[in-house]
Amino acid sequence: MARDAQDDLRITDQFDFEAFWAEYGKRIAWAAAVIAAIALVVLYRQHQSGQQIELAADSLDRATDATSLEQVTRDFPSSPVAADALFRLGDLYYRNGKYTEAASAYERIEKDFPSHPLADSAKLSLAAIPEAEGKLEDAKTRYSQIVNSSPTSYIANAARMGLARCFEMEGQKKEARQVYEEILAAGQNSPWFTQAYIRWVVLNRDIPVEKTDSSSTLKPGEAPSPSGLQLPSLPATP
Repeated sequence: MARDAQDDLRITDQFDFEAFWAEYGKRIAWAAAVIAAIALVVLYRQHQSGQQIELAADSLDRATDATSLEQVTRDFPSSPVAADALFRLGDLYYRNGKYTEAASAYERIEKDFPSHPLADSAKLSLAAIPEAEGKLEDAKTRYSQIVNSSPTSYIANAARMGLARCFEMEGQKKEARQVYEEILAAGQNSPWFTQAYIRWVVLNRDIPVEKTDSSSTLKPGEAPSPSGLQLPSLPATP
């Protein structure tokens, strides 16, 4: 131990700090300055980004008409807030029957913000536009594309509902009933379950359900359970 301490002391005595700093001091100081400058730039950008996000959110909150919503998209073109503004803009146009303008807003979300949470909802809205215009074949195509591409997404059952509505409007009741059964098979946790069940019952009053077991009987007003689901019974209409 004593010998090791002596060796350490000799190493320390041999180290010449002034000579070391004369040779490497400028490099160390330059590296430290670069690191500090980078840190300041990062902090500044984070601060600016935070301010930009707050400003964009405030602008969106104040936007109540098409002109102000468009202004938000121009002022913050790369911000996620722009996608929110476009979706509100599309809904505003849709409610006022301006379907061409609404479609343009939803398409901009798909194009410019494909990873935004509202991108899927924009696809659903694009399918609802031809339905509202009475272009049922176009609407069915779009709804089917959503179901086939994202069968388990949160908008899949909403797309199935749209598809079933189109079938009903075209008088294709069996096809509509089949789609409603797909929604019911997803379980009662689906927000569309009750609405799909009601439409399914109504259609079954017009189209008798094909019996697979002649010994099975149903109580009056009770709907059969597709895929083994226990469905609630509804009172029969007079």
